[in-house]
Amino acid sequence: MKKSLFVWALCAAFLSCKRDEVPESAPFELSQTMLNEMETTPAQIQSVEEDLILNGKITFNEDKVARVFPLTGGFVKELKVELGDYVEKGQILALVRSPEVAGYTKEEIEAIANKKTAEKKLQVSEELFRSGIISELELTEARKDLDRATGEFNRIQGVLDMYSVSKGDIYPIKSPVSGYVIKKDISLNMELRTEDISPAFVVGSLSEVWVMADIYESDISKVQTGAEVDVKTISYPDKVFKGRIDKVFNLLDPESKTLKARVVLANPNLWLKPEMFASVRVAVTGSEQKIAVPAQAVIFDKNRQVVMVFKSKNKIETRPVEIFSENSKYAYIHSGLQPGDRVITKHQLLIYDALND
Repeated sequence: MKKSLFVWALCAAFLSCKRDEVPESAPFELSQTMLNEMETTPAQIQSVEEDLILNGKITFNEDKVARVFPLTGGFVKELKVELGDYVEKGQILALVRSPEVAGYTKEEIEAIANKKTAEKKLQVSEELFRSGIISELELTEARKDLDRATGEFNRIQGVLDMYSVSKGDIYPIKSPVSGYVIKKDISLNMELRTEDISPAFVVGSLSEVWVMADIYESDISKVQTGAEVDVKTISYPDKVFKGRIDKVFNLLDPESKTLKARVVLANPNLWLKPEMFASVRVAVTGSEQKIAVPAQAVIFDKNRQVVMVFKSKNKIETRPVEIFSENSKYAYIHSGLQPGDRVITKHQLLIYDALND
């Protein structure tokens, strides 16, 4: 009997030791570092937005494009710029030798001489009038002669100022705005004709550009003036340019059956170039409302979609959800979340793996 009790006590002690050797699994708890870096956002009821993607093209802002015409006929004596050059407002683009300008220069010489003659004549007439040699009528006529000579002198000076000519037969073609030479239709020694209606240069600024986007007939009712848009280009796929629809045109293109929408974009770094292709994302707000969370918060794993709901650092739920719809910014939840649930939006995948391994 004593031997049996001794064996039983020994076995009980052994089993007790074995139980002490088996560690219990510690409850999950976020480290302070992860807690500091993690980000959450509350689930909120929002109107469901649809992403409408429009194809477009970067163009010059036509309000900042100047078409520069030669003021008169002549021959191109010198070219100062090339296609693509940046020019300042008032910079000389070309010099033109013009017979017409030579004629104005000659008229200026004659106008100066006539004005001096009229001034001298009036001076003499005033002295003669004071001496009683001529009548007041003759004095008045001398004054009219000076007025006519002065008027002609002022006219020819205005013409020469317009041509920026000081003397000779050469006048400059100047840029009326600062920008880039985007078109050049003249060459050295080329004859310019006054009846030619095409511009010699086209100068445009790139500090602000337009995006001309195509709207298909089925989407016309979804796009409104003033809508905020995100613009992306092939050249900068990771960069989003923020803009707003400035105008929706009223005429349908007869060939493409699309309506044009114009987006104005600031371009301080000159990244956007005319003729670049662009995609324009328009957020179209519908009438239906759903619980919304940032799209990146949703994790897809094992044929299910889940979000990580944060309660506290040692209480985080893996919550399966049913997606109603989603766009580039938000996922709209049909079931699985309640308004106010705090959803993890940064490092959620690391936390999911730690909880579900």
